[in-house]
Amino acid sequence: MGIKDTLFGLIDNISLPEVFSRKPHDPAAARKPLLKGIENAKRQFENGQTKAPNRWWKVSNGVVALTVKVSGDTFDINGVATNHMPQERFPEFLDKFKSAVEAGEFDDELANKGNGSATVHIPKARKGTGSLGVGKASSGKKYPDDHPANTDPQWSSYGQGEKIKLANAYRKAHAL
Repeated sequence: MGIKDTLFGLIDNISLPEVFSRKPHDPAAARKPLLKGIENAKRQFENGQTKAPNRWWKVSNGVVALTVKVSGDTFDINGVATNHMPQERFPEFLDKFKSAVEAGEFDDELANKGNGSATVHIPKARKGTGSLGVGKASSGKKYPDDHPANTDPQWSSYGQGEKIKLANAYRKAHAL
């Protein structure tokens, strides 16, 4: 093996450019938008501002649904995007959430946000169904033989929205 081969073996132009371009993580700066949002949510809730723009919460039947957003992206808590709690406990939750953020307990999640390495919760698929809910064929394929995924040669080039439209049309035509 020549020196040139050794040099090429040290180069990683696939994953390292992204790492190179990343801004250094500053935990205190990363916490600021989350802490500001918590303060806004608490103020809005205490003042009964149910129509405030960019509100993280909704109340229905004495239950608060909280969907936290950071920099326009959903910030999962407890592995899910929207968490529910009794309305009377919401201020207590916000106080404890703020304390946890200030203590750095969410620093890993904030550091990984947008870098492709944040933990994502994906619910398990229902047993016996494919990703579009049409069920598995007896052959063990994800889709029946006459499904567009198996009959349309351009299926792999379609976007998710187009695939869903075609699958819905298939289900409707086959009364699934």
